[in-house]
This record gives sequence, structure tokens and C-alpha cells, in this order.
Amino acid sequence: MADPIPSAVFERELGQITIRELFSTGGDGSYLDFDATEDRSQTQKKYRIPIHQRFNRWSSDDKQSLIASIFLNYIIGNISLSRHPNNAMDFYFNIEDGQSRLTVIQEFIEDKFKFNSLLFSELTEYDRNRFMDYKFSTDITTPSRNRGNSNMLLDDHYFVNFDRINKGASLSDNDKYWCYKSKKLVEIAINLIEDSKLDYTFMGVSKFGGKDKNGKEERKPLEEFVTFISALVNNIYKKSYDRNSEYLDVKKSNGQPYSQIDIDYIYGFMEFYKSIHDTMLEQMPPRQREKVNVHFNNPGKFLGMIVMDYKEYSPLEDKKNMWVNILNINRSSDNFMKEKNTLWNGFTDANKKNQEEENIRMRLNRVKEFYSNKQETSDNYHIEYNENLSD
Repeated sequence: MADPIPSAVFERELGQITIRELFSTGGDGSYLDFDATEDRSQTQKKYRIPIHQRFNRWSSDDKQSLIASIFLNYIIGNISLSRHPNNAMDFYFNIEDGQSRLTVIQEFIEDKFKFNSLLFSELTEYDRNRFMDYKFSTDITTPSRNRGNSNMLLDDHYFVNFDRINKGASLSDNDKYWCYKSKKLVEIAINLIEDSKLDYTFMGVSKFGGKDKNGKEERKPLEEFVTFISALVNNIYKKSYDRNSEYLDVKKSNGQPYSQIDIDYIYGFMEFYKSIHDTMLEQMPPRQREKVNVHFNNPGKFLGMIVMDYKEYSPLEDKKNMWVNILNINRSSDNFMKEKNTLWNGFTDANKKNQEEENIRMRLNRVKEFYSNKQETSDNYHIEYNENLSD
């Protein structure tokens, strides 16, 4: 049976707004309604940039082109806004599309760069007024009063709408997951990342939640955490938001919500993984300038294989011993899992690198074959390795 035709989720209102209105200032010169430089999570302005949006990375040429287009009165795209209640008597607007243009405009107004060899403050009053009176078309969305039942939350619709507007420069999967942080699988991943800052520091999460050099909130390695958690509970090994998006609130196997049993299983794996890491370093301490933890949060490296191995029925101690030995061999060897004469000799490129379940299975089986009989397997596949190169 065909899916029903969806009901309208939003009502839309078309309008116009000038640059002058957007960047109006108070007596002290501060912006009243919009400031692209304010902390996105703290601003109380009328017009706001949602936290999921990218920070501006326009080139100098792109900025010059935008300013020229405004003076020429070209159409440079509308401003897409979503209306949200602020309190019982007021509301604010999220800028769903257009924040990059507005950020560049603010930079120009603040004399951050020149156009035609002139700062904004050096223009004639006539040209400054022409610039400030430029009109943007606006498209404002508000929740439809007749939208009916929907399996998606309204905030989810806002995000999907934003993502479709920006398909030409799509959000990273880290940003997409962050926008769905209220979904259970993402919530579990974020909680695990926060716990990892103290309990599993080898997972490389110290920068999560901080600010990068551009002032953007750091969301890496959220995608990696969602991926290996989904591999544990849903058997989805590939890093792919599209594959996981359907299962952010329910398990793939039975369509049921994630339970405390699932959470305990995930943390049980983390304790197992930590025991591998710690024993690995006990047996072979870090060498000078060695980046020991560089791949530990990457499901595309050995993490995917360890997840798959963990789910199989055999003693955990045996598995731990195998992985400690394998990872220390990898640390001691120039080739073992990289370069030439590796563990993957004879594999197709897909089986060497891809993250599909069948590719990871091929690599895991080779690891087990090698571990059970290193000499014979090495001779058969021309594998080069060293056991332990402790200083």
C-alpha cells in the first residue's frame, strides 16, 4: 500500500527586510536584532543563527562578488527564517538559510575588508545608504495549525528543511547527529563521549564540546561513536548518517526503543576495549613520539573488527589476548596493516578498506587466521611483521 500524501508541516509567509533593519544599532553602537559574532548558544537577539549551521568560510573573491551584487541591486537569494516562540508574547527567528551572506555583510559594515579599495566607512554617505537599503526577500516558516499527526518532531522538520535547502553544501554527519541529539542513540553516544573524557581517554574525545579555531563547537568524534555503537546494537558498520537515521530511536532488529540492557552492553564493550588498550601498553610501553591512540575511535580501522569479534561467542580473555598481540605487532611493524606486504595481501581493494559488514568480516577472519598460525599465514600471504619493539 502506498504511503499517504504528507500534510503540510509549515505555513509560509513571504516578505522583505533591508540590511538596515537587520543591522540596526542602539545608542552604544551595539546591534539590536542580529549579530553574527555572538555565541549561538547564548544569543537572545530577534534573529539568530542555529547552532547546527556552518561557520562562514567564504573566500575573498566570493566576498567581493557579494558586495558588488548588492551595489548592483542583483538578486542574491532570499533569507529563509523559521519563527519560534520566545515567551507568551514574543518570538524570535532562526536564520535557516542566508547566515553566510549576512556574516559577510556584517564584516563589510564593520570595516573588516575593503571593496574597490575602500572600507565601508570610507564610502560616500549616498553609497552607504544605498548599501544599507538593499532589500532581501524573506520566506518565514511557522508550524502549520493543521499539520496533523507526524512521526517526526517539529524540530526535526526544521532541521530536515534546513538540510534540503543546503543540499549543495550538505552538513557533515557530525552536525546532522548533533541536530538529533535528543534521539536516544545519539544521546547514548554523547553521554559515552563525555564519560570517555575521564574513563576512556584513549578514545580521543578531549576537544568534544569545545571551540575550534573558527569558534565553531567541536562535534568530532560524534559520528564515529554513533557508528560503532550502531555496529554493536544494529549491525550497521559503515559510517553513514543515511543508514543510521532510521534507527536513532529504535533498534533495527525489532523496532523497539533502546533499553538499559543495550546501554549496559555498550559500556561492557567499552570496558573490554579499554582492557585491550591498557594491556597493550603494559606489554609494550609507548615509544618516543609514538601516537599510540591515533586510530582507537575510528570504526574504519581495527575498531570495527574488534566490535564484530566482541559480538561472537568465545571467551573474552582469549579475544583480548589476540587483539593485544595484533595491535602491538601493528605498532612494531612498518607494513602489517598498512603499506605493502600487509595482513590484507590478496584482498580486493574493497576488502582492504571498505566498512561494509562483509569487508570487515574478511579482515577479521584474516586476523584470526594469522593469530592462530603466524608463520604459515605469513608465508602464504607474504606478510611482513615484527612482534615487539619496546625501547
